[in-house]
Amino acid sequence: MAGKLCTGATTNNAFLPRESKAFSEGLYYRYGGTAAARPITGNPYDGDGSQLETAWDAGWTVADTASPGAITPSDAPCVAVPAGNVSA
Repeated sequence: MAGKLCTGATTNNAFLPRESKAFSEGLYYRYGGTAAARPITGNPYDGDGSQLETAWDAGWTVADTASPGAITPSDAPCVAVPAGNVSA
């Protein structure tokens, strides 16, 4: 069964597994602590201008936007959405 991929940005390619993983990594990074403790500058792809950087930032932003609430599955359809609230 095929899974759903998302990158947080519109692309012309529907099969972007690395970018989808980067989106998930960004989301879980921000979910794991406060915005001060886990800033968007923690992006491991930061500064390279790649789709990976954009996808990671998009995942981080989804979690940050949910703060201090919960991330909804509709905001992150390609990620197993963590239970609980994102810290402010």
